[in-house]
Amino acid sequence: MSKEPENVFGTGITYDGYGILLRGQSGAGKSLLALDLLDRAENFNKEAFLISDDRVLLHVDGDDVMCSSPPQIAGQIELRGCGVIERPTTDQTKIHLVIDLVGELDRMPENEEFETELLGVKVARCPVPVRSLIDSVHQRLLVTEAIKRVMKADAS
Repeated sequence: MSKEPENVFGTGITYDGYGILLRGQSGAGKSLLALDLLDRAENFNKEAFLISDDRVLLHVDGDDVMCSSPPQIAGQIELRGCGVIERPTTDQTKIHLVIDLVGELDRMPENEEFETELLGVKVARCPVPVRSLIDSVHQRLLVTEAIKRVMKADAS
């Protein structure tokens, strides 16, 4: 296990057993996409939990990057126009996928766009354009396809 956890800007969730870290600038829609994915999981009888919104704690455990919540914000997520709401939470998860909310739509990203490094560990990545460029359905499709790629890689 690594030293002190690193406190980073982002939102962490689990979706169907896979840990996802959403990153992007303030106002990019991390919380909204996380809520959308959590609600989608619930609608399809998949297990999903909020790890943390706005800030996450990351640390390395062996070959994995683990994500947990600062205790004071566990289970809380902001829904703009409503305020801070609560969602079911879990203590920590392995990060399987990083979703980067980006300001451009690349029709055919290069293979190297689908990997990133967190705390020195390579992790699958998916660039997802912000909602001013694509709608929520397109965002969800990009994320669910990325999860399928991670599942396929795990199976091999």
